[in-house]
Amino acid sequence: MRLIKIYLRYYPPGIALNYQKKGIEGTKMIDLFDLTPSCDLQVLTKQIASTEPLITQEVFPQVTEILEKLQKKLKEPVKTKFYLFKTLQTHILPLTNVCFDKSGKKCITGSYDRTCRIWNVESGDEEKVLKGHENVVFSVAYNYPRCDRILTGSFDKTAKIWNPVSGNCINTLWGHTAEIVGAEFNPHQCELVATCSMDNTARVFHSETGQEIHLFADHSAEVISARFNKEGSLLLTASFDETATVWDMRAKEHAIVIRGHEAELSNAVWNFQCNLIATSSLDRTAKIWDLRRLDEPQATATHKDEVLDVAFNCTGTRLATGSADCTAKVWDVTGNFELVTIMAGHSDEVSKVTFSPPGGLLLTASADKTARIWNSGTGTCTQTLSGHDGEVFSCSFNYSGDAIITASKDNTCKIWR
Repeated sequence: MRLIKIYLRYYPPGIALNYQKKGIEGTKMIDLFDLTPSCDLQVLTKQIASTEPLITQEVFPQVTEILEKLQKKLKEPVKTKFYLFKTLQTHILPLTNVCFDKSGKKCITGSYDRTCRIWNVESGDEEKVLKGHENVVFSVAYNYPRCDRILTGSFDKTAKIWNPVSGNCINTLWGHTAEIVGAEFNPHQCELVATCSMDNTARVFHSETGQEIHLFADHSAEVISARFNKEGSLLLTASFDETATVWDMRAKEHAIVIRGHEAELSNAVWNFQCNLIATSSLDRTAKIWDLRRLDEPQATATHKDEVLDVAFNCTGTRLATGSADCTAKVWDVTGNFELVTIMAGHSDEVSKVTFSPPGGLLLTASADKTARIWNSGTGTCTQTLSGHDGEVFSCSFNYSGDAIITASKDNTCKIWR
C-alpha cells in the first residue's frame, strides 16, 4: 500500500489519505476532532502515525505542515467585525430559504414569487432566475461539494433539479400530494434526493431519472424535515406528530421511531459523526438521542418557550438551541450534558441558530429584524447585524466562515463580510 496524496478537510478538521494498493486507488479518512488551536502538532503526528501505516517517517514533515494549516483555521478571530457588503433585492415577494455554494462565491434564494435565483456574491449580480414552479419555492439546496446541481422544493407539490450554469430544469420530481417543505441531496450518492411534505410523507427520488425510489409514509402528521446521514444510508425525519424517525435506506422501512416530545417537532439534525441526533420541539425542549439507544433521550435542553431550531457545531461537541423566549443557548454535549451559556439580547423569537465553521461564533436570526453574532463560549454578543425592515428568518455562514448571509421577510437578503 502506497500513499499518493494527502487532502485536507477544514471543518471538522481531518485529513484524507489517497493511496494505491495492488494498482487500485482508495481513500482513507482520518477525523481529527481532538485537534485544538494549542495542541502539540509533533505529538499529534506521532499519535496518528502509531495507528496509521500510511503515515511513515518520510511524510512526517508534510503531515505536520498540514496539521498546522488545519490548526490555523481553528484559531478563529472571534472579535472580527462583519460589514454589510451587498443587499440582494429583486424578489418581489418575501424570501423563504437561502444557501451558499461550497466556494462561497455563489448563493441561491427561494421566494414566494415562485422563483429560485442564483447570485454572484462578489458582484451582487443576479446570474440566473430559475422559473417553472407554480407556487412558493420553499426549499433550496446545492449538491455539496460539487455544487453543479440545484434542488428546489415547492408548495406546488413538486421538487425540481436544475443546472446552475444554464439555468435549465433537468427534472421534475412528482409524487407528493401537498406542499414540499424540505429537500436535500444525499451526500454520499448525489443522484438521490430526499423530500418531505405536508402530506405526512418523505420520499427519495433519483435526480436524473425522476423515479421515486422510496416512500416513507408512517408519520401521522406533516413531515417538516428530512436529512441523510453522511454515509447516505439512513434518513432522519421530523414531524408534527411529535416524533422523529430514522429510516433504513437499504431495508426501505423505518429503523426506529423516536418518541419523547409532547408537541410538534420544529427540527431534527445529525451531528457530524452521525451517532447523535438532536430534536427540537414546541414543547419547550430539545433532546439529544444516541443512535445506539433511541428508546430514551440522553439529555434534555429546556427553554421558557417553544424551541424553534437546533444545531450542532462541526465536531458535534456542542449544541445550540433557539427559542421563542428570545434567547439562544449553547450546551456541552460531551460527558455530562451541561449548559455552557445563554445568549440574551434579541427582543423577539430566535428562529435560526448556526455555528461558524470553527465553532467559536454562533449566528442567530430573529423576528426582531436583526441577526446577531455571539461568542459561543461566553455568550457575549460581538455584533448585531441590523438593517432589515422585516423579520430575519434565515442566516448562514459560508464554508470558510468569512461571509454571512441573512434573509428577511422584507424581500431581501444581505451579504456580510
